[in-house]
Amino acid sequence: MSDLTTTTARSAVAEAGGATAHRSTMVGIADAATLAAAGFTDVGSVHDIPMLEGRDATVGGRRVAVFRLPTGFSATDAACPHKGGPLSDGLVADGCVTCPLHNWRLDLTTGEVQGDDTVVPIHDVLVENDRLWVRVAEGAGEAAAPAPRVTAGAIGEQIAASPKGDANPFVASRPATVAARTAPTADVATPRSEASPAAAAEGAASPGDASVSRSASSAAA
Repeated sequence: MSDLTTTTARSAVAEAGGATAHRSTMVGIADAATLAAAGFTDVGSVHDIPMLEGRDATVGGRRVAVFRLPTGFSATDAACPHKGGPLSDGLVADGCVTCPLHNWRLDLTTGEVQGDDTVVPIHDVLVENDRLWVRVAEGAGEAAAPAPRVTAGAIGEQIAASPKGDANPFVASRPATVAARTAPTADVATPRSEASPAAAAEGAASPGDASVSRSASSAAA
């Protein structure tokens, strides 16, 4: 068994399974029943968490976030102590996770929050046969409440529940004055200016008629 957290966790497993804390003597001794009796919960395979990422899990009714670091695995509460941001969605680097909501940076080894006096609990993590076992740290206290997540489905439900037509708050009714200005008007025929008799007579004769008249005049001469 590979122990990745505290001496307290090693002692509990040793007492429950009669094994020592040394890795070579723990392999194959602490089975699932032994770990469960020691207060640990199987939260999944080690292969479920990529390097430098986190995943949420439930341990004893408490939501926790389990992270994979170059040195092993670490677990803390799933919600950031500041405003409840989802820590498992945060950026993991240098042994710390940065909350995606307000950039609070938490040390995943000590639980200390950089730039603040807050200390988050670091829960006990054990690995047995490529399975991750997590136990809530002793004296962890009450976990922070998670921040509500706004999803596309929730937005769609709000839109669907909104009133339709003119009562819809997202649709503003046009003022009466605007409606009056934009109302269609009856077509009014535009009078055309009357041409003079001379222009009318001149326009009535086509270029062909004029040429014929000139030809007739030449022949008569």
